[in-house]
Amino acid sequence: MSTTFLLLLSLLSVTEAYFYVPSFMSNLPFQGGMATAQKNNSLYMFGGENATTSYTNNLYRLEQLDNTFSWEAVNQVNTPPGTFYGQAVVTDNGSHMYLFGGMANATNNQMVGLQYYQFAFDTNTWTAPTTNTNSTGNFTIPLNRKLFSANYDSSNNKVYIYGGSLNESAIFRDLWSFDTTTQQFTQLQDPGVPRYAHTASLLSNGQLVIIGGVAQVNQSGQIGNILAPMDRIYVYDTKTNQWDLKEATAASGSGLPSTRSAHNAVVTSDDRIIVFGGDNGANAREKAYLNAIGILDTKTWQWTVPAVSGIPPSRRSYAAGGLINDKYLTIAFGSALNTYYNDINVLNIESNAWLQTFEPTSDDEANSGLSGGVIAGVTIACVALVAIIVFLIWRFQGYVRWLVTRIHRDIWKPRAGEPVWAETTRIVFQIFLLFIFAVFLTFVIRQAIKSPNVTQTIEESAAEVQVPDVRFCFDGYPSYPATDIRTPGVTCQTDNGYSCTKFIQTLDMSVFQPTFADNLGAVNCFLFRAPTDFVLTSTSGANNGSRLLFTFWADQTIDYGRVHTSVYPKTMNPNAVIYGINDSMSTLMPESDVLNWQVNERNDIQATNVFSIEPYTYSALSYNLINHKYLQDVGWNYVGFLPISNSTPEVTTNFRQEAPNPNYVSTHADIGFMAVFPEAFITTIEREVKMYTLVNALGFVGGIFGLLVAIQAWLFGYRPRSPWGVVHRWSIGDMKRSLLRGLQSKFKITESGVPLVHPVHHRFSVTDFQNLDYDEPETQRINRVEERMQMLEMLFKAYYVDDEVFRSLDDANRNGQLGQMRNNQRSVRPTMNNNDSGRFPPPSFTNATAPRTEKMVDDSYSTGGASISKPNGGGYPQFSRHDTEDSSASHIPLTQQHHPRQHAPPYQPNTTVQMDDL
Repeated sequence: MSTTFLLLLSLLSVTEAYFYVPSFMSNLPFQGGMATAQKNNSLYMFGGENATTSYTNNLYRLEQLDNTFSWEAVNQVNTPPGTFYGQAVVTDNGSHMYLFGGMANATNNQMVGLQYYQFAFDTNTWTAPTTNTNSTGNFTIPLNRKLFSANYDSSNNKVYIYGGSLNESAIFRDLWSFDTTTQQFTQLQDPGVPRYAHTASLLSNGQLVIIGGVAQVNQSGQIGNILAPMDRIYVYDTKTNQWDLKEATAASGSGLPSTRSAHNAVVTSDDRIIVFGGDNGANAREKAYLNAIGILDTKTWQWTVPAVSGIPPSRRSYAAGGLINDKYLTIAFGSALNTYYNDINVLNIESNAWLQTFEPTSDDEANSGLSGGVIAGVTIACVALVAIIVFLIWRFQGYVRWLVTRIHRDIWKPRAGEPVWAETTRIVFQIFLLFIFAVFLTFVIRQAIKSPNVTQTIEESAAEVQVPDVRFCFDGYPSYPATDIRTPGVTCQTDNGYSCTKFIQTLDMSVFQPTFADNLGAVNCFLFRAPTDFVLTSTSGANNGSRLLFTFWADQTIDYGRVHTSVYPKTMNPNAVIYGINDSMSTLMPESDVLNWQVNERNDIQATNVFSIEPYTYSALSYNLINHKYLQDVGWNYVGFLPISNSTPEVTTNFRQEAPNPNYVSTHADIGFMAVFPEAFITTIEREVKMYTLVNALGFVGGIFGLLVAIQAWLFGYRPRSPWGVVHRWSIGDMKRSLLRGLQSKFKITESGVPLVHPVHHRFSVTDFQNLDYDEPETQRINRVEERMQMLEMLFKAYYVDDEVFRSLDDANRNGQLGQMRNNQRSVRPTMNNNDSGRFPPPSFTNATAPRTEKMVDDSYSTGGASISKPNGGGYPQFSRHDTEDSSASHIPLTQQHHPRQHAPPYQPNTTVQMDDL
């Protein structure tokens, strides 16, 4: 009973079905210990056990196609009883299959004759011989057994049956042959070693090779079970009826495979035997499992343990296996303690690789080295690239020299009078700071790329809340007619009396039936799925209410049954897909997730939002619907601005159940009650964001950059920055010429020279001060200084200084003068004396011709329809303003004198002072 209970406990789902066939995940059974026989490219598997049933009698066919597998449950006539750990062989040129032995419910641990059945592929009919009885007196046939070997020899139409056991202590050592023509058993010479859970492989020369298993031996007078060593191979010759013991060795550079039992073995066309998997034959608490491959060369009797690539299968024993197309070792199903598998695994024995698809691989892909042609081509390409680079450098050597000179001039800029060591130290320190900045920048970028994701929870109050989908599965309650109150069912209403039973529908268990490890009995499931306009409200009034009240109905006399409850978001409910529920609510779950959900359901390992309700109890379940926004794995999300995410509805629940009420039946016609309500009337958004992004990094980078610049300026002083940027400085061709033409046309250059470039007087551009033979008039020198000052002001205004405050000061001054003028007009006499003309500035200082700008007061005002010019009330000269767009890059000549002047010789741009200033 305890063993059965363990088998009925949870089994683990195996999501790594390494050979990917997505449509199988919901169809392949979780089985182990099936009797397997190969017919052409198909494996036929009968019986076996799973987590809930020890004896099954289903017949399946797994067929390899060109690039995938097909799977079907074969229809059977006169189906044998369920068995496990039996053997099957295909005989008579593939027309029949025989099922031998195995333990059934009626024959388990019973001393009866070997049970066998014949299956005809043309009619799908099983035929049982007359010897299949429970009588224990017939010893002309072998006793029934499990974990034995059976091999069919097409040369003599005989099946060879060796070893096996009734249980762990009753182990057989006999060898029998079964003639498929006469249906007669014949006992043959045995090796004298009882053995079970081994494999027997029939070679092309008629030799039967026994590998592995558990052998019963006499050790110092004590009978005990050991794993049969892999270096001592028993071989039976079917032609001479003789046994031989072969001493196997490890091939050079390899070792012996691990001893094992309950493994698989197949024979290749060149008589190599490949073994897979198995266990150590220990008791359940100490059992260990294998997934390694071993290859025995029967010509040299040497073992090889190859290095296998790809994703290996899970460790297991009692698997189904076969060699298809003499190339693909196919391993399917099997078990490991309480874990049962439903995957398919394919090993390409030519490349020693576990496959996920049958896509062909080319020889180029298999060859990891580079061919001589590829190496020659790469070499020629490299030589050609070097030649092109050398030619380009030679062809544009002038530009290259200019570029090098320009870079050197931008880097090496010592100030006048500064020693070489100071500039050298500044550059070295600048390179060091640049290195620190580059390291920090690399760190910040790497931090943003490797940034973990964090989840932000945003909650907002809501007046209405959607309801989730709820599935109720009655486990252990039989069905009755629909009019019988004992038939399983669910009714629903809200706390204000609104009936929501119409939103409950019965699920068709013939389409898909969840598996529960307790296996209490019949399973019947119902789904509550309300439309999106059905909501719960926190306030009373004309609404649906604030709670869902579910009442469960079933046979009250059954106290061991359970109601398994599962909660789903509406758009993430796989039941809608599986059972074909067509409504206005679409399902966002991808096909792979639905298939994985089915696998978990069949394994009974769903743990999230799943609760089991006992009969005669009151239960309460609160829920919170969440819109979870997951970041997509795209590069844009590293930026941190407008991230790209997927919205996935989720639900979280809290469940509480009272203890069963012993008086429940006396006061209720149902078997239980559950209230479902929102945890809070809020909308919840869980938004996934990156902890560090490139946008966040900009602040750190800018701060460090400013700090390093400040350190540089503190150590070596401030150096003014040019108003020109990289575009201006590094422009070439027409772009450069247009910039120079613009400067030449906007800033008129006269004999006074360019400020900060040409010296103020020509005598400063020569080194011999004794040869000054030209004495310039004082007036001309003043004019030269005025011109240079005017040009300097315009350049500063265009590139360095914002003149808004200066123009505002001028406007304020003009307004003050205008007010003073008005006051003077009120006090002046009607008739003016000629001697009063001195109160007004001379005409040459009036503002009559001053240009107007957006910030100038109007030059005239109207009084009584007459326009009066603004006088200069303050007695100060009025100057023309150059604050228009044109004046900012002035067209106005630097001097207004038109009379001929005598100037010094113009300054040459290559003077000593000019070159030093550069």
